[in-house]
Amino acid sequence: MHDTLNKPAKNKVSAITVPIVKLPTRLVALEFKPGSDNTVEMYLDNGWQLSFRIHNASTKVEPSLKFDVQFVSMPMEVLNIECRWN
Repeated sequence: MHDTLNKPAKNKVSAITVPIVKLPTRLVALEFKPGSDNTVEMYLDNGWQLSFRIHNASTKVEPSLKFDVQFVSMPMEVLNIECRWN
């Protein structure tokens, strides 16, 4: 198995084309979400935007805080995957 996972198959053609997408390289802006005191929105170049939320189940500060990350937007190439049915 060593050194065989990334080699192309000899007679197989993938039905799904995976797009090459530019990853973000620069942080454009970082600000609190309007009306929120625990959610931060991160704006990056190349069409990327993420939302980070820190929360817990109770109202007091505890060491078990949860950290949620959500993709708000991404380049269209990520969502445009063409699948061909045979």
